Formats: sequence, C-alpha cells, structure tokens
Amino acid sequence: MDSRRRDGGLDERASQAVLDFDGDDGWTSETSSGLALAGFLWGVFVALTILAIGPLARFDAAFNLAPPPPAWLPVLHVVDRMGQRAVCLPILGMVIYYVYRRCGAWLRPAVLCLASVFVLNFVVGVLKLALGRESPHTGDPAFFVGGLAYPSGHTSNVILVYGIAAYLLMHYGRVGRRARIALCSGVTFLGVLMTFTSLLEHWHWFTDLLAGLLVGGAVLQMTATIDKVVPAIDLRMGWRQAVRDVVAALDPRSRGPAGRV
Repeated sequence: MDSRRRDGGLDERASQAVLDFDGDDGWTSETSSGLALAGFLWGVFVALTILAIGPLARFDAAFNLAPPPPAWLPVLHVVDRMGQRAVCLPILGMVIYYVYRRCGAWLRPAVLCLASVFVLNFVVGVLKLALGRESPHTGDPAFFVGGLAYPSGHTSNVILVYGIAAYLLMHYGRVGRRARIALCSGVTFLGVLMTFTSLLEHWHWFTDLLAGLLVGGAVLQMTATIDKVVPAIDLRMGWRQAVRDVVAALDPRSRGPAGRV
C-alpha cells in the first residue's frame, strides 16, 4: 500500500468505505433520515424526562426492586463493569486496531470514537448536574435535589461504546450479513442486561436507565450520520482546507446527485 495515502487521514480503501455508505442523493435520503432518527430519540428523551419528573415518579417508586440475593452480587458486579469506561474503552481500542489491520485506516475511526465518547460524557454529565435526581437508595425519585442518577451513564456508555464498535466493524471492517445481525443483537442484549443489572443493584431508577439508552442511541446515531456525511480529509493540504472541505460537506446545498463529495 502506498504510504502517501495514509498521510493525515484515511487510506484509499477506507475513503471508499465512506463513499459507499452514502446515499445516492446525499442529504435527501440516508443523511436526513439519520439526523431525523437522532432528533426523534432526543425528542423521546425530553418527553420521558418530563414524565419522569411528573407522573412516572410513582411508577419508578413502585418499580424499585427488592435487593437481590447475596449470592447474585458477584455476578452482578461483573456485569456492571461492562458499562464502565475502564472496561469498554479498551475493547473499543481493540476494535480500532482490528479496523486498522483490516483496511489500513486508524485516524478517522479513532477521532470518531474519541469525539463521540467525549460528547456523550459531557452531555450526560451536564444532564446529571442540571436534573439532580436522587438515587434509589434514598427511596425518593425526586429531581433537582443534588443527586446524579438521571440519566444513567452505564446504559448510555453501553449503547454508545459497544454500538460504535459494531458500527466500525460493519462500516470499515466490511463484515458479512450474519455478523451484522450478531453485532446489532449483541449491543441490544448488552443494553437490556445492563438495565436489569442496575435495577437489581439499586444504582438507578427505571426511567434513569431508559433515558441513558436514549441518550446513548441519539449520540450513536448522530456519530454514524456525521461520519457518512464528512468526506475523507487530506491534511496535506492544510488544516484550513480540511475545515473548508468539512463545512462544504455539511452544507445540504452542496450535497445532491451532482454534488456528492
């Protein structure tokens, strides 16, 4: 492989992967649908939050499960760690390395992962501080009292980190149809498993966990959509030109059947 193709961005095969996943008519189909889905997930999150502050508070209190048997705790603690950054981020790093070995691209997947994880943790942190919900240990699902329960960081991490790992394998690794189904099913299973684990351990109220799934899904969908919109960047032309290329790609007027980047 010509090493010049790797300087500052994706190599030729990874660049082609970006183009192959774009719709034939740019913003009018796949991109707009992806952004619409992300917007829908944010809308559901807002509606869920309003309901959790109001009528669903009683539901959360009633759904607060009894403590699990002591024999379950070691297993629950192991499952709980799957949602911690100390566990899931190294797994994401291994996926990036696999993608690099498969198609020679590492910079774009790495930047994609770092940016999405930063955005998720920033958004979740701001929401936790702003909404200030108490944990189930207090028995009171009240908001704006200085707690940090809503939304759940564990379920949002599971959906985003394992979801972006699956996306990289499907987008850049070019895995087969059965592997795609297995990856999507695995991410869904991990999300459900983390939800029930956190409920049993009394880390979160049920709506905390649903909200975390929605936030993680929204950031994941936004990440995948932006990755498909932004073309491969060649930094040999300079940062200013790279920024111009990105801005042009994000302008819907420049992306049509004849203006595809």
